[in-house]
Amino acid sequence: RTPGPLRETDVVPEIRAICMEELGKWMRSYAASFLTDSYLKYLGWTLHDKQREVRLQCVKALQGLYGSRDMAAHLELFTSRFKTRMVAMVLDKEPDVAVEVVKLLTLMLQNMEEALTEEDCQSVYPLVYVSNRALAAAAGRFLYGR
Repeated sequence: RTPGPLRETDVVPEIRAICMEELGKWMRSYAASFLTDSYLKYLGWTLHDKQREVRLQCVKALQGLYGSRDMAAHLELFTSRFKTRMVAMVLDKEPDVAVEVVKLLTLMLQNMEEALTEEDCQSVYPLVYVSNRALAAAAGRFLYGR
């Protein structure tokens, strides 16, 4: 059995979103217990959630992990499994999710050398020309960090 917060399949999207937010906090605070593949998979699965708020909270939780070089070092298997999905999410139908994904990829670029291939990066480059200002700015910061 999993602890209460891992309700990634709850029918109420708000509950799924809160659970992913809290799981991210637990992983940062109690890395020895929760920053493991057995818990990371829940974040990976919710990258595919149909609800915007759930995907958004999942990406923000991942930002907290990839934002630290020490924590990012524990994410190699997760990255290899879910990187394709994360890169694809730069084209998320919800602009705020796409912005946060570009910020996530920027953190990956900074804290995990060679995690992103040139092909991965080429998915972000055209976003500097999109009409959504926040997304274009995030892509510009990604490009500058490259």
